[in-house]
Amino acid sequence: MSFSLWSVVVGLLLVAMALLVAYVRRLPLTPAMLYLVVGMLLGPHVVGAIQVDPLDWSKLLERLTEVAVVASLFSAGLKLRAPFTDRRWILPVRLAFLSMTVTVGLVTAVGVWLLHLPLGAAVL
Repeated sequence: MSFSLWSVVVGLLLVAMALLVAYVRRLPLTPAMLYLVVGMLLGPHVVGAIQVDPLDWSKLLERLTEVAVVASLFSAGLKLRAPFTDRRWILPVRLAFLSMTVTVGLVTAVGVWLLHLPLGAAVL
């Protein structure tokens, strides 16, 4: 897919989501889930419009995921309307600590047992 076609597809998707924001709010789905569905539909198993080789595009994919994480953390932080000294932060911090601990543990387990990485590399 050429850059101009990518631009058109992404632009149409963003405009559609902006126009349908009131409808999307009533759904039990987040916009990220809808973007994922669109990506899956455009991917190699359905339409085949997106053909990305992770090995060839590794640097670009790494940068895109970094930007996505920063943007999602920034938007989540903006939604929290309490100062950091407020007691309402205790529950989100505990949940984040728990979820990060479980995630690191599971990724490490997959790295060691499925990918046969050394423990240090799997943790990283």
